Amino acid sequence: MTPNEESVWKGKKEVSGVLIFSSNYGEGHFQAGEALAEAFRHQLSPIEVKHLDFGSFFYFNTDYFMRKAYATMIKKTPKLWRILFEKTAGLTAEDCRKFVRGLETKKLLDCIWKFNPDVIVSTHFIPAAILGELKLKGLLSVPLVTVVTDYLVHGVWIHSGTDKYIVGCKDACTRLVEAGIAPQNVIQSGIPLRLRFEEPMQKSAAKQKLRLDLDRKTVLIMGLNGKPVSNVSELKDIVRNLAQDISAQLLVVCGYNKELYHALNSEIRETNLCIRLYGHVDNVQELMAASDLMITKGGALTISEALTMGLPLLMYRPIPGHEKGNAYFVEQAGAGKAFGTPDELIRYTVELFKHPARLETMSLAARMILPVNPSQNAAAYILTLGKNIKTNPFKTEAI
Repeated sequence: MTPNEESVWKGKKEVSGVLIFSSNYGEGHFQAGEALAEAFRHQLSPIEVKHLDFGSFFYFNTDYFMRKAYATMIKKTPKLWRILFEKTAGLTAEDCRKFVRGLETKKLLDCIWKFNPDVIVSTHFIPAAILGELKLKGLLSVPLVTVVTDYLVHGVWIHSGTDKYIVGCKDACTRLVEAGIAPQNVIQSGIPLRLRFEEPMQKSAAKQKLRLDLDRKTVLIMGLNGKPVSNVSELKDIVRNLAQDISAQLLVVCGYNKELYHALNSEIRETNLCIRLYGHVDNVQELMAASDLMITKGGALTISEALTMGLPLLMYRPIPGHEKGNAYFVEQAGAGKAFGTPDELIRYTVELFKHPARLETMSLAARMILPVNPSQNAAAYILTLGKNIKTNPFKTEAI
């Protein structure tokens, strides 16, 4: 069958179909897509949902090399990344499209055709830009929704082929409107989170489940093993000094960083410090619920999860550009602070634990920042866009 065959469309199913594209440039984009997919599946009416990695539609290893180049730049030359980010802030996705090459357009369009979605959602600017281009060329006509997964909106998120934008905060709304997006096309429902983060869990219950000391304050440390913070020795020193200087139990999530895990494990055996180590975990919401403070970088999804649970944030060496923008958002709200050196981070943490009222004030601020039920509200809104779509999502021009 081809996109021109009318008979396919006469029997179009009544159940809505949503196609979600994310990318593996950081875990947050993928997790936002998963959160939306979960929210769609919890709707009262049955929804067909497919969540795909957009990188799989590039030729050979194109996506891998693009991700490798990004990771290398933020690790080895973060200042260059900051300059690039700032110099291109005024551009849009249409200006940058020529730098993205290697897409298997026919493979992508065949995938969309076979699934026959009512709405397409992107949680990363690369699929958003490419799908916007295809729409402007007349190859797509379904509504395109971009979920902006940062609190600082760079110009690459903006494309004239995009119909609606979902953002996490008022500043993001303002930025898009100032860039020429109609206010009615920007929805501040919040960055989508997995539903388990929207279900409150008592601190004492979380501590009991994790077998933690109920009477000790708890600090959660995670995400620091990512770039540009990659020095295991530096991270080990931070954890050791915190464990020695504050009367708290530390929960350290090492992820897939086995070198960090083994280095800290040796430190614990030698010093008997109050540190609990974890590798890759799937119960982050329980760790957050049990904690009084979180030390991390500046990823928007992790920040959003913590804020939703009222967890104050200390952000260590966020990536220049988007993560520093996320950190600034948290600082302006009074829910956290960013640091560039280990000494600054440790001194501030020690001061916080000497003045628990300040920690409580930050926790209250965290709970006030974000919209409630972001995933469910975003999903409910997106579904309204596809209800009355009766047209072929492809035009009749040859592909």
